[in-house]
Amino acid sequence: MPQASYEYAVGRISQLSTKMLDATKLRRIYEAGSVQESLALLLETGYGGNLSPEHIASEEIDYVIREQLQTSRKMVWEVTPAPELTSLFLLEVDGHNLKTLLKARLLGVEAPDVLIDGGSFPLDQLKECVASSNYDLLPDAYRTAMNRIEAELARGIDPLKFSAEIDKAMFRHIKNVLDKKNDHSFVRDYFSLQADFQNARSVIRARLLNWDVDKLRLMLLEGGEIDLNVFLEGMDTPMEQLGAKFNRGKNGKLISQSVEEYVTTGNASVLKRKMETALMNVLRSVKWDMFSLGPIIGYLMGREAEAKALRIIFGAKRGGFEYELPELYA
Repeated sequence: MPQASYEYAVGRISQLSTKMLDATKLRRIYEAGSVQESLALLLETGYGGNLSPEHIASEEIDYVIREQLQTSRKMVWEVTPAPELTSLFLLEVDGHNLKTLLKARLLGVEAPDVLIDGGSFPLDQLKECVASSNYDLLPDAYRTAMNRIEAELARGIDPLKFSAEIDKAMFRHIKNVLDKKNDHSFVRDYFSLQADFQNARSVIRARLLNWDVDKLRLMLLEGGEIDLNVFLEGMDTPMEQLGAKFNRGKNGKLISQSVEEYVTTGNASVLKRKMETALMNVLRSVKWDMFSLGPIIGYLMGREAEAKALRIIFGAKRGGFEYELPELYA
């Protein structure tokens, strides 16, 4: 049950944060003699909780990661003094589950075991909503989006479109909650920055794939600092001027520099890396604010980044190639 005290919550989270994996620990895990030895080293750090030896033998790194993430989400949910704001950072889990459940229903198969517990909405509730095509239990933004998807499905299946609708619903819901609470904390900064970066990435993607403006419009997310019309106009802006075009609002300079680096290098992954670093910097800026949600969300999203890093490392270990870590919180 959520707690009323930031002092208590941050105290609990601070203890857990000391066990997070930094780049040095991750390198040591990667350099172990075998995948099984790497997994054993990981479990020695306390990652994954009290897992039994057979999980080591079976080399199920995904299982270990899911166990740790579920434990971390549960802990954060138990101690947070601000459950509604905290829930916004769990919405990506719900988006994943909604997309997975809907795809499974359309294919006429059981939902796969990649469904994830620990989102903002109970997993059983999402299962029931999708199975019955009734979304009345979901917040307005999600209900409207899912009803629109159901209507579209009667005319044909477009996975890209329904995936985009669910992503847009997430950011619309976030904006609705923040506006209702008149919240102008790091939480708004985080999601505003994410929306602007994702929109800039969508413009680049649209141009690379020769999409029209209507298809780009479907992908654009609400809640950023930069007006959506600016991104639509970016479709006709000369590539060398695109960075300057996006230099609007407090996120504009960073996004402009990132786009200019992409134009210079031709490496589209630049935008993703810059976004990850910028988002983590927002969380680091409130890491030591002991009377706010900052350290709690930092821990939660730090665990998510850690999980991504572990998947990369174990994939590189099995494939015998070098890795590049995502931005870490630890």
